Amino acid sequence: MALARQQSCFAVIAAALWMIPSASAFSISRIGKQAHNSCAHPLKATIERDGLFWPSSPPNDERIDRSANSEEDHDDLFDEEEYQTLDAVVKIYATHSDPDFLIPWQKRHQTTSTSSGFVIDVPGLGLRVMTNAHSVEYGSVVQVQRRGDDEKHAAIVEAVGNECDLALLRVDSLFSPQNDDQFQPFAMPIGSLPMLQDDVEVIGYPAGGDSLCVTKGVVSRIEMQEYAQAGARLLAMQIDAAINPGNSGGPVVNDELEVVGVAFQGIDEESIENVGYVVPASVVRHFLEDVRRNNGIYTGFCQLGIEVSFLENKAYRKFLKMDNLDGENKRISGVCVRRVQPSAGAYGILKSMDVVMAVDGIPVGNDGKIPFRRGERVDLGCYISSLFPGDVATATIFRDGTEMEVSIPVSPIKDLVPSHYNNKPPPYLICSGFVFTALSVPYLDAKGAWDDFYTE
Repeated sequence: MALARQQSCFAVIAAALWMIPSASAFSISRIGKQAHNSCAHPLKATIERDGLFWPSSPPNDERIDRSANSEEDHDDLFDEEEYQTLDAVVKIYATHSDPDFLIPWQKRHQTTSTSSGFVIDVPGLGLRVMTNAHSVEYGSVVQVQRRGDDEKHAAIVEAVGNECDLALLRVDSLFSPQNDDQFQPFAMPIGSLPMLQDDVEVIGYPAGGDSLCVTKGVVSRIEMQEYAQAGARLLAMQIDAAINPGNSGGPVVNDELEVVGVAFQGIDEESIENVGYVVPASVVRHFLEDVRRNNGIYTGFCQLGIEVSFLENKAYRKFLKMDNLDGENKRISGVCVRRVQPSAGAYGILKSMDVVMAVDGIPVGNDGKIPFRRGERVDLGCYISSLFPGDVATATIFRDGTEMEVSIPVSPIKDLVPSHYNNKPPPYLICSGFVFTALSVPYLDAKGAWDDFYTE
């Protein structure tokens, strides 16, 4: 009976050895002695893991020898930069308590969402987490979880820019100087605006899994687009990398691992594929500079506040007497002012039927576009949005057959029908059983009247 048990044990060991791919994968010692002892106990073997079935990476402080100068160690240094970049991307958990715009004194049922963010160093503020404004909109509870960690850290929404769909979070427990954790936050650098066909990577936590996801693509288009969060038109970058729910707020990096944009929206149409939109680096820099100048408070993007009509029709140009200057071998182009908003800085300076020919020496085309980069043109509002409150733009205009220059102070313009309340509840007044509230885009949307009756 004992002999049969011993033969059975050796048979099991032989079968296990037959399944091993190679002798280098495992190191099994003292087979004969362990086989003899295993007849009375379960089979045991000393296995040295080498990463075949389970990763066996060295500790972080031993991963790289920075004193080495070999080509292999240089590649390891680049890998360490990639590790730092990935570790700087965090997952954001938010609990939203949206107000009921039809019943402004109460709130809707709470909803939860997950999105992405990344660590940056904001001048004058320190380390912060950047994400999308819609990711933390009306967030009653916002938490941040870093890569490879099971702990969620409470975050405070410090600055919100709904027009550019960007927000800054302060995470005291993660970035506090008194934090004795071994986590050393890495602030991702902000790069420059990429060129068309440049390779980019989108990093984030999209739907379909819990771990970090990286997708790759190229820059397809750069032009003015309407941002869905507040309806503002700003410069946007289109890429063909996949941007899915959960990618919002994640960084878009170039080959140098610099942030060239922030993923924020896509197109939900079956006939359109591989189209994702990114907040470009220039808009991100403007948002950070605005927050820095105003001690952590976001003020907005500047506008001229004018409604214009294009001058591509020759008869229209002749009516405005623009053909008189064409005879001087000087090509005249521009846009015609139809209306100036009363709250704009241009009110009282520009008049109806004025032709804006250039702004700060940048010529304006008959289609309302200005030169941007080689072979690229953008709307005039793109340049105005790059200015800051208090700046003065010099406009060259054509009025009643005469060319002249005027100075126009630029500033953000508050719409009479606001598109948001900056995460605050809507104002209301109850009087004699009547409820009065401010007319806003969220109210019209909740009423179902925005899509049906809104028009440009």
